[in-house]
Amino acid sequence: MNISVVSGHGEGRTTLSAFDAALGNAGVYNYNLIRLSSIIPPGSIVKKVAQYDSPEEEYGDRLYIVMAEYRSQESGKYMAAGIGWYQYDDNRGLFVEHEIIGETRIAVESEIQLRISNSLKDLCKFRNIKFYPAKVKSCLSITQVKGAPTCVLVLAVFQSEAWSTRVE
Repeated sequence: MNISVVSGHGEGRTTLSAFDAALGNAGVYNYNLIRLSSIIPPGSIVKKVAQYDSPEEEYGDRLYIVMAEYRSQESGKYMAAGIGWYQYDDNRGLFVEHEIIGETRIAVESEIQLRISNSLKDLCKFRNIKFYPAKVKSCLSITQVKGAPTCVLVLAVFQSEAWSTRVE
């Protein structure tokens, strides 16, 4: 299975429309999102992409995702969403999702990276899997709120699926 990791950010007149703008920035705003827990199936290839390719014919389809997202209208604050992942030798593995808001970009970036690493270390420990810090991968979306409602998000996109009632 190929899993695409994509980030996005957006602004709007409300936090909901900022969320939609961030989905658009990531390339996924025309799907019905179905959130998954954080297990990566064996044999999976996880790859960061700049934007998800969403064909027009998939409009309204289900899209299976792991998602980290944060919305705010606290002007001047920095916020981040991030997904980290860890894969074993057979490419199965784990995703973790974190969100944070703070006073500086450096503070939110370092804290979210620490949370991602600590969570993955714990999840490996719970499963009796040897943890190697160098194998941790992550994707972050960080921005500053500048007077308008804002959203940051990161998605791990598993696959889309059409509804069985699609009219051809």
